[in-house]
Amino acid sequence: MLIRNLIYILQSENYDIARFIKFSYSRLKWWKLEKRKQIVWTLKARLIYSMSTSLIAVVVLWFFTEFNWIGFLVIIPAIALLPFIIAVSLLLIQPLDIIIKARRYKKARNILRIKKLIIIGITGSYGKTSVKEILSAVLSAKYKVLKTPENINTDIGIANFIVENKEALDNYDVFIIEMGAYRVGDIDRICDIVNPDYSILTGINESHIERFGSLENIIKGKFELPRKTKLLSVLNFDDKNIRDNFDKFKINKYVKISKDAVKNISAKDNFEGIEFEFNNIKFQTKLLAYHNITLILLCAEIAKELGMPFNEISAAVNGIKPIPHRLELIYNKQSNITVIDDSYNGNINGIISGLEVLGRAEGRKIVLTPGLVELGDQSKNIHSMIGELYAKNVDLVLLIKNSATEYIVENFNKNNFENYKIYDNVKEAHNDLKNILKSGDTIIFQNDWPDNYL
Repeated sequence: MLIRNLIYILQSENYDIARFIKFSYSRLKWWKLEKRKQIVWTLKARLIYSMSTSLIAVVVLWFFTEFNWIGFLVIIPAIALLPFIIAVSLLLIQPLDIIIKARRYKKARNILRIKKLIIIGITGSYGKTSVKEILSAVLSAKYKVLKTPENINTDIGIANFIVENKEALDNYDVFIIEMGAYRVGDIDRICDIVNPDYSILTGINESHIERFGSLENIIKGKFELPRKTKLLSVLNFDDKNIRDNFDKFKINKYVKISKDAVKNISAKDNFEGIEFEFNNIKFQTKLLAYHNITLILLCAEIAKELGMPFNEISAAVNGIKPIPHRLELIYNKQSNITVIDDSYNGNINGIISGLEVLGRAEGRKIVLTPGLVELGDQSKNIHSMIGELYAKNVDLVLLIKNSATEYIVENFNKNNFENYKIYDNVKEAHNDLKNILKSGDTIIFQNDWPDNYL
């Protein structure tokens, strides 16, 4: 159980040894951390587990051989050293891991070379999954579309998906690939595998700045996709970091997209969606936030490039279903309470969009949140901003206690905002909702911290 939970943490930290060691010795309850998710027993995880147990067994047996039964007392300090043993195990299997990955990359690359697929890459600090779902829904009106599953957006994850679906790829016309990144070079590797024909860059902000090291590195990392795109890159020019930096990179061909081209934007009553006019055609969608207009336009540009007229695109947009956990509306008629599930939107742009949607509610406006993660030295500034937004736009804030809580509360105090409550964990907060919520309330769940941040 101890080794399994440590490997779970290591996976959560994307096998980053420094972050893993720091976490393990700064949160001494790691031994009981595995809560909402489970370890994924990949070959790499199994190798680390086997290597770790073997190292421990060798050490214990050696001490027993040297000191007889008293040697088993080494188990006590061995437990304290388990994170280091896991880290050593990772280092020992790394050469084999590199070889296995390289072979997998090559196999996936060769598979795509012989398939007649239109390959579309999507990346950005926010909006990736929403764009993937929107684009898939739109293009499915004309093409057979395959998309990477929600939890697959890394180089090895994508390569494995391609290899495992080798035969199924023959049944599709378009392959949409969501690309995630934690450091410069991550997206480059994915592009070297899939060789994208088209791409969409959704936006850039400070998300994962703690891993990237700087906003400049994030910008460089995200623009790896447009740089590696063969035919056309679609760029979100409503995003300042894209607008101010696109000309620093060599991009084959690109289109600038902005909702400035849209007219007559309005939100429907009772959270039924939004509507707008583009190219003299009326668009309607069940998606709630105004930022989805830009995302729809990004997808519409790709669809147009692939031969779909705007009236067909508009009809497809009208049929898009709400995306789970991304401003997903859940209304309980019996209690007359509205829940807006935005638990998968973990960035400042998502916070702002969520509050804009919450602002349409007629009753009490409530937020449940732990804040944001991986903001590095920007955490205080951004959470202070979040605190000010809540103080000015929300009736009640329910906070999940963590390292960011104090920054939000500091701003509450500056704004004389006293309508907040702090909980030790998510379970405690959810259990208390029955005492908090009443008829007519609307509550939004903003972000959900992974276990390795709690």
